[in-house]
Amino acid sequence: MNKLRYQLDFAEGVRRQLERLPGHIYPRIKRLIEALKVNPRPSNAERLRGTAERYKIAPGEYRLVYRVQDEVLLVLVLKIGKKHGPEFYGKSP
Repeated sequence: MNKLRYQLDFAEGVRRQLERLPGHIYPRIKRLIEALKVNPRPSNAERLRGTAERYKIAPGEYRLVYRVQDEVLLVLVLKIGKKHGPEFYGKSP
């Protein structure tokens, strides 16, 4: 059986957010993002309230926010960083 693989894309500025992560968290976040290609909804992902296909993964005090587009097999990474209140999730494309 052939497993579907999703493509990864990054919203504007997200690659810069990834590059600015501290050295101890960067490899962990990078692995999480790469794993989304095979499983865009892992067990540690939580759907964001009020959204159809937006999820977050929260390794420690950092957050990875992304959107899954099944019709085109795409995972769009929307935001990476430390959460500083509910507004962290509010301004993602």
